[in-house]
Amino acid sequence: MKALFKKTSGGAGADCWLLALLLAAFFLFQLPRLNQAPWENYDSWRQTDTYTIAQNYARLDMNPLRPQFNYDGPGDNYVQLELQVMPYLSALLFKLMGREPYWVPRLISLLFFMGSAVFCYGIGRRLLKNRWAALGAFAFYLVMPISLLYGRAIMPEAAALFFYTAAIYFFLRWYQGGGKGVLAFSGVMMGLAIMEKTPTAFAGLMILVLFFRKRGLSSLKDPMFYGYGALSLGLPLFYYWYAGQVATFTFVSGIAEKHILKSAFTAIFTSQAWEFFQREMPLFFSWPVLIGMVLGALCCLKQKNLPLLLWMLSMALEIATIVAVIRFGYYMVFLAPLFALLCAALLLEVGKVIPKAGAVLGCVLCAAAFYHSLTVAWPMASVNETITAQAQVIQKMTDEEDVLAVASQDPVLLGACQRMGYRANLRYYDYVPQEPEEELAYFLGHGVRYFVAPGGVVAGEDGEEYLELLRSRYPLVYQGEECLIFDLEGKV
Repeated sequence: MKALFKKTSGGAGADCWLLALLLAAFFLFQLPRLNQAPWENYDSWRQTDTYTIAQNYARLDMNPLRPQFNYDGPGDNYVQLELQVMPYLSALLFKLMGREPYWVPRLISLLFFMGSAVFCYGIGRRLLKNRWAALGAFAFYLVMPISLLYGRAIMPEAAALFFYTAAIYFFLRWYQGGGKGVLAFSGVMMGLAIMEKTPTAFAGLMILVLFFRKRGLSSLKDPMFYGYGALSLGLPLFYYWYAGQVATFTFVSGIAEKHILKSAFTAIFTSQAWEFFQREMPLFFSWPVLIGMVLGALCCLKQKNLPLLLWMLSMALEIATIVAVIRFGYYMVFLAPLFALLCAALLLEVGKVIPKAGAVLGCVLCAAAFYHSLTVAWPMASVNETITAQAQVIQKMTDEEDVLAVASQDPVLLGACQRMGYRANLRYYDYVPQEPEEELAYFLGHGVRYFVAPGGVVAGEDGEEYLELLRSRYPLVYQGEECLIFDLEGKV
């Protein structure tokens, strides 16, 4: 812990107390919504998936390398995914407690995020060399909308942020005079970060350039250079290869092949990408942070702060080749520590020109960002009660072992009602027939007992025709505003 306060003068004890106070305030702010169901009004699909993975670890198979979804099959739905650290820790606690409360995975995510905030502070101490600037980065990091939302989400992002910031922090310790052990630990943390979320690999560009800047061409003869590569890249490559071998669905490889590789270098020039960034970046970061980040980047150019400039370049590549293609807000979460540090760089530069003005500006920008978080982003952290009502009906009308077909592209309802099954009328998998009558025959042949139409609607192409076919052939066992449930084993 002491090393976090090196590379700048004074204030170590006071900073410890300030960090603890701010983290306590952040925790207390999150506490009232810590036990909310995963089907919230943002990323309900990802949150519910991650929660059901934890459930399936605890209930079915505790092998950490065999995560399972509840959908696209009646069971053994092993998925090639990132390393499921948070869900596995949650499953261990589920088994120990004998129940599966929502607060367990949220608390684990929150602790990982708070750890990443401490590393963000440590990075600030080393790159900005000013304790107040480092504290400013810490504060910005906590109040950003993206931090308030994904710091407690039932998703792998918080754990990935922890490993990612730890890897950068320990690499900087080595870069600024640390020993071989520190570098090796950075390699392990980077390997875990990439196994947790592959976009963190872009930080490797910064690390690579700084390694060569310190060691020059002799790096190519340095065992530490290759050892770092083996830990940070070799382990993830082996993990993803193995996960693909044992998986029923090659999820990660499928995204790379079907989406990213096809348009990685062109998507940034599309109108869809620019519309996404114009809409989502102010939402998840707030205009005060974005303005501070841009001005802070200019300050870094003036100061020739090479590590921060390289980090900016690394993440610009991630934005252009990954975020512009996928266009999901949570893919921008790895910008948060960088943006916080750039805002702090601005405060530092302003403080040099006008004493104490940097602190005043920091308080104003943080307050404005936090206000945006409270009024615009935080309301998204509320449960979708429609999903809750639908799940309660399904749990009442079906048994736990029943296999369902749910007429929705969104698999959240299967996770919410804790049932295995298929998404009907999806028209995605080649092995599932696409015509309604043939698809129903396929479902019956694979053990499906009930067909659920959320809100009384079959989503997708030919949905009305599909619904009429169901009404003409199968008895309706439940009809309400929540959903329709048909018994596929019965006859009209």
